[in-house]
Amino acid sequence: MGLLAGAQLSGHLLQLNRGSERLLPEVYPNVPHIKRFNLTAEAASDILAEADVHLGTMSIAYTLALHEDYLKTCLTMCADAGSISRRKAREARSSGQHDLLEDACGSVLDPVPIEQLHVLRRMRNAVIHDGGRVDSGLVAAIDALSGTALDGWIHLSTADPSNLRVGDRLRLGHGEMLLALAVTKNVDRNCNALLQTGLPRAEWARIAVLDALEEHPSSLRSGTALRKAHGMARHLYGALGLSRDDIADALRAERAQH
Repeated sequence: MGLLAGAQLSGHLLQLNRGSERLLPEVYPNVPHIKRFNLTAEAASDILAEADVHLGTMSIAYTLALHEDYLKTCLTMCADAGSISRRKAREARSSGQHDLLEDACGSVLDPVPIEQLHVLRRMRNAVIHDGGRVDSGLVAAIDALSGTALDGWIHLSTADPSNLRVGDRLRLGHGEMLLALAVTKNVDRNCNALLQTGLPRAEWARIAVLDALEEHPSSLRSGTALRKAHGMARHLYGALGLSRDDIADALRAERAQH
C-alpha cells in the first residue's frame, strides 16, 4: 500500500515538470539509481500511472506466499502435537493445506473466504505461468463461487470476476490487492480459531512456556520462570484461559528435559 501511495504521489509531483525535455537524472541527480530511468518527467508519469496494475499483480503473489507460509506454521504446530505426521505437514501442497488443517483439528473453516482464496490462487498461477491470461480452470473456479462469496468479492474489489472469459488478460489492481489482504486475514483468523480448540491444552501451555523462556532465558535460574510464563500466557494466549497450574505442569515437563 505504501508503494502504491508513493507511486501516485511521485506521479502527481512529476506533473510539475510535464512538458520539459530534461531527463530525470538531470532534474533529480541525488536520487539513488535515477540514472536507470533516463526518461522525461512525462514518460515517467505514464509509467507510474500503471503502478496500480503492477503492484496489484505482485502483491497478490506476495500475500498468498505469506499465507501459505503461515499455514505451514499451523501444520507444523499440529505435527508437534501429534495430530498429523511431520511428513504430511512438510509436504502439503498449498491447495491441500486447509483440508489437512481441518482434519488435524477436527473442525472446519468458513467456506466463503476459502472459495475466494481458491480463485485468487488461480489468478496468481495465471500471472506466473500463463502471462496473465485467463484459462478454463480460472473461469471454472469463478463460476463455482457461491453467491455470498461472489458478492463479497465484488464489494471488496469493486470488480466482478464473472465477466472474465478464457483468453482475457488479467488486470489486477488496487481492488484485488485489498481483496487478497482481506481474504487471507479472514482465513488466517479462522485457522487460528481452529488451532485454539484443535491443539491439546497441554501443547498450548508448552508453547507459552517456550515463548517465555526464549524471551527470559535466565528465568529458570532466577526462579521467576512460572511468573514470567503465566504472565505471557495471559498476555499472548488470553483466549485459551491457561491456568497457573497448566503453566506449572508444562514448566516441570520442560525442566525434566534439561
